[in-house]
Amino acid sequence: MAFFATVMVVSLTSAQVGFETRDIRDVGVSEQLGATIPLELQFTDTLGNTAPLSQYFDGERPVVLTLNYANCPQLCNLQLDGFVNTLNQLDDWQVGKQFQVITISLDPSETEEMAQGFRATVLSKYDAPTAPDGWHFLRGSEEDIRAVAKAVGFTYNFVENKNEYAHTAVLTLLDPKAQVARYLYGIEYQPSTLRLSMAETADSKFVSTVDALILRCFSYDAASGTFVANAWLITKYVMTFVGILLITFLVWMHRQGPSDSNKPMYTQGPSKSNKPVA
Repeated sequence: MAFFATVMVVSLTSAQVGFETRDIRDVGVSEQLGATIPLELQFTDTLGNTAPLSQYFDGERPVVLTLNYANCPQLCNLQLDGFVNTLNQLDDWQVGKQFQVITISLDPSETEEMAQGFRATVLSKYDAPTAPDGWHFLRGSEEDIRAVAKAVGFTYNFVENKNEYAHTAVLTLLDPKAQVARYLYGIEYQPSTLRLSMAETADSKFVSTVDALILRCFSYDAASGTFVANAWLITKYVMTFVGILLITFLVWMHRQGPSDSNKPMYTQGPSKSNKPVA
């Protein structure tokens, strides 16, 4: 279901820029939930520093992975604009604070200058001050890029006659151990779905009590791409809460003792007079 939906997104977007059917053959996502990305692979950031992917995982915070490239004429901009728009609506979750973002370029020929411009454009639309330290734009070799893409089930093609990449729009959520936890498709993302998806995998110290409670009563539905209520669990919690209230009320009533209206009433008989009878 998810794979089909992804291919549809690619087909519609690709048609707008003149891709032919052969250009998008096999393009899409084959979900690899639970797979670990190769952390030993070396990538270079916009400052020219090269480091393994393991550097971006601290064992506590989740990481959102996107596969885009600087010269993408349409889809990448639409996707990242939609992503940033959603991020700006997450008041209590910020890139560089509760989670990190890695954007790996699909283009191995992308220069440092191109990557810097791409990064500046994207981050200029995002309000969080922690973003520059938490959103990493990386470049690598063709072999390493495809190795990461393969690990998450992301298939793309290079279209030579257009000098472009045919690919889909998807956010891949990685847990703090770099394992694939979820895929969010399209170019628009519901803030609540993104927040709860990250809360599911983050260390408990990053998760609010409210989100923790919601995650107990709601579960992710892959078909709709949203969290849906678990009716049985909600009913169970409500019944438990009502039961606790009832027991508390009965204990309170017992401690109050009988009310005045239930106390036995006593009448006083005529008083005896001490006066002598004439």
